[in-house]
Amino acid sequence: MGLEVIKKASGAGIPIIKPRKPEEIIERIRLAEEVEPVAVGIDVDAAGLLNMRRSGQFVGPLNPSTLEKICSSTKLPVVVKGIMTKDEAIVAHEAGAAGIVVSNHGGRVLDHAPGTAEVLPEIADAVKGKITVMADGGARSGTDALKFLALGADAVLIGRPVVWALMGGGVEGVHLLYKRLASELEIAMILTGCRSPQAADSSIIYR
Repeated sequence: MGLEVIKKASGAGIPIIKPRKPEEIIERIRLAEEVEPVAVGIDVDAAGLLNMRRSGQFVGPLNPSTLEKICSSTKLPVVVKGIMTKDEAIVAHEAGAAGIVVSNHGGRVLDHAPGTAEVLPEIADAVKGKITVMADGGARSGTDALKFLALGADAVLIGRPVVWALMGGGVEGVHLLYKRLASELEIAMILTGCRSPQAADSSIIYR
């Protein structure tokens, strides 16, 4: 999300910083601090993207000590996006991250990587209650969102449908999408006996 958009929204957004050298990440965090977002994010699941590497951009992975340095460099909550194992989640927590996004970058980084729904329960078991656990990856409906919540997520990120709605219908398109998602979520909760999103657990998942 662009900083100008977040500024217009009075800080209601989380800028996600792509892989760069640690000092460049911190420089961008400083820019983010100026618009006072609710948090700042670091994208670690794109560390192998060849298009970034070919353009001369540093895309190496972050080690735990570097991540800790980045987290301690700001008073903003730091969200680490691209977590796919419980060990990574624990490292993010111990480094000072306030939240994680369980994400495989839309399946576009590593062939044959598991889906986020497959790894989410183990990750949530390891860190839920210690940091905020968010998840993305293929959620296209309110029912999909409930599945992720039932598997251990505190929040669900929905990306591509929002872009499609914006391109097709502008602000009104996005508003209608969120109304539809909310309606689908409510219906799914009623039919599975969930009194609130937080009440969703693995008992509603059919395997």
